[in-house]
Amino acid sequence: MIISVFGPDGVGKSTVTQPLTDLGWCVFSGTGVANWPDQTWHQELTKAGIDETVIGTEDHLFEKIRRVHAMARELEKDQKVVVIDSDPFHKTLMHDYARALPDIKRAQQILEQRFTQLSNIANYENDARIHVYIQISDVQDDLEQAKILQDRVHARGALAHFDPKSIDQSLASIKAYRAIKELLDTKNKQVITVTSSGPLDIQRFIQEIKALDN
Repeated sequence: MIISVFGPDGVGKSTVTQPLTDLGWCVFSGTGVANWPDQTWHQELTKAGIDETVIGTEDHLFEKIRRVHAMARELEKDQKVVVIDSDPFHKTLMHDYARALPDIKRAQQILEQRFTQLSNIANYENDARIHVYIQISDVQDDLEQAKILQDRVHARGALAHFDPKSIDQSLASIKAYRAIKELLDTKNKQVITVTSSGPLDIQRFIQEIKALDN
């Protein structure tokens, strides 16, 4: 089983996925090549003097998506469950959608087109994939959640290159990830929604995962 976790920066993806390592599940950051179980590509990039954390070219993102999902499928052969914390597939879709805002119609068109393109690169159609969408709350409005996200991101210290730098950027990412979740629903993909404002009910979460896997 492969689980892809997605949601805005600061929403608590790592907090939600960390307990899963205690179950023996293979959990790793999909966007952080330096932390991948297979270090081959990171070593290649480092040897070439390339800092992949600041590269946003399309070819690089395509290669990251292709490699991370190929690696996940290899790991799945030996691990019962593989969890991609912050899947670059969703992250790339988020940036595509957010850049088209505030033109929602145009953003939705781009999302549809890119979803098909990136699905082919990730080879999603051949996977029994479970998507886990993480949101802060299903009660607070988007602006309130964006403010919380910004507080959390800035509390980390120095911002990384692709971190959202403003409330407006966090707000755009919230809208984008929700649109991705809704698109997955319309395509009958297996999606679980987790709210991170309270403690994760790990047993219930596992039950939901197993129910979809069956």
